[in-house]
Amino acid sequence: MTTPVSTEQPGYTRSYLADQHAGQLARLQTLERAFDPLSHRFFERLDLPDAPAILDLGAGAGSLAGWLSQRYPDATVTATDIDTRFLVDIPGIKVMTHNVTTDDFHPASFDVVHARALLCHLREREAILTRAATWVRPGGWLVIEDVSLQPSLRSTNPLFRKVAQAGITLLEQSIGSDMFWADTLPDRLRDRRLCNVDHRTLAGRIGDDSPADTFWAATTTQAAPSLLKLGLLTQHDLDRMASLRADPAFTDTALAFVSAWGQVP
Repeated sequence: MTTPVSTEQPGYTRSYLADQHAGQLARLQTLERAFDPLSHRFFERLDLPDAPAILDLGAGAGSLAGWLSQRYPDATVTATDIDTRFLVDIPGIKVMTHNVTTDDFHPASFDVVHARALLCHLREREAILTRAATWVRPGGWLVIEDVSLQPSLRSTNPLFRKVAQAGITLLEQSIGSDMFWADTLPDRLRDRRLCNVDHRTLAGRIGDDSPADTFWAATTTQAAPSLLKLGLLTQHDLDRMASLRADPAFTDTALAFVSAWGQVP
C-alpha cells in the first residue's frame, strides 16, 4: 500500500527542489542547458524598442537573464527570485528579491515579462498569470515557459511510466505542482485577452545523454529520498530505472519544454 504524501505546508521553497538543497544549483544548470535553446529562439525573433525593460521572474541560476543582458545591451534586465543566492556575479542585470505570489510591480512597467519553470510549481499560478499580464506595457510581451511531463505517461515502458507517475505524484502533493499546466499555456494567455498568441515546444528525451536527459536524471536523484520515504518507489525501482536509462537500446520522450507568448493590446 502506498503511503499518502503529506500536504502539510506544501511549497517549492520547503521541498526537495528548494535552493538550499546541496545539489540544486547543478540541477538548475542542467535545466538551463536543456531549456535555453528554446528561450533564445523566441527572443532572437522578437523586435523590442530601444532600451527595453525586461523582467525575468524566478530567474533561478540566471543563465537567461545574463544572456538577455548581452542580447539587448541597452536593456534594463531585472532578475527576481525568492532566493537570489545563485544570481550573484552576473554582469548587466539588476537582481531583486521578490515573492511572485505576494509581491507586485506597478502596472505597465515592462516591455517583456518572462517566467520559466516557475508557475507550474505554484498553486497560485492562475492569479499570478493574471497579475503578470498587467505588468506589461501596451505592445509588450508576456512570455511563459514551463515543463510538461505528459509525454512520460505515454511511454510504452511500464517501469519508466511507473517512475514518471511517482515523480508527478510527489510534485503534485508535496509542492502543489501541476505538471500538465504547460500544455494549456496558449489558451491561458488568450483567456487574458492577449493577442498574437503563439507557442513552440521542444521534446526532451532520456537515455540519450542530452541536456534534457541530464536534467531528468538530476531531478530524479534529488527526489529519490522523498520518493523512498513516502513509499512512492522502492530502491529496486530506482536501481532498475538507472539501469534502463544506461541501456544503449533505451531512449524515450520524458518531457516537453513549452514556450508560449502573447502581446498586450
